[in-house]
Amino acid sequence: MTYLSLLGGGLWAYYLYYQAGANDWQNNFAIQTEVLPYHDKLRLLVIHVTSKNPRSSKFLLTKVHGDSFKLRIQKIPMNVKVDEVISDDEDKTNLIKTIDILATGSGEYELLPNAELDDMKSIVLPVNTMVQVTAEMEVSTGDIDKNGEPDTDFISKSAVVRISP
Repeated sequence: MTYLSLLGGGLWAYYLYYQAGANDWQNNFAIQTEVLPYHDKLRLLVIHVTSKNPRSSKFLLTKVHGDSFKLRIQKIPMNVKVDEVISDDEDKTNLIKTIDILATGSGEYELLPNAELDDMKSIVLPVNTMVQVTAEMEVSTGDIDKNGEPDTDFISKSAVVRISP
């Protein structure tokens, strides 16, 4: 009976760490925005990026290992034609600001098991502006891809905000 218990425990550990990916990372994002009066024809856009780790293991982002966590704010042009797709890539002509969340503090971002963190950033924008807010997290896997570049996992979340008068 003891050997069966040890075998069962060993199989369970194998399942957790290799099959279920207990060492992998996961993050659930949410973006919430609020537009507040500032002064004259300016408004304060308050952005909350909420990160939740639903796993039973922690994960750590480290800038020195090539990990990144950025918030990008892009202006949406008001002269887009009907049926034209608005790109969400890093178009430099419409880029207002890129905020590196890992740049503050120690350059590390640790999410403990089942923890939830809220990163708040604010920016002043003129009225009658429409912006796209994108939070992007990129985590190095420690492997090399087929092109010889460091392999990464990537997640992002976006929202569109109108800065009303």
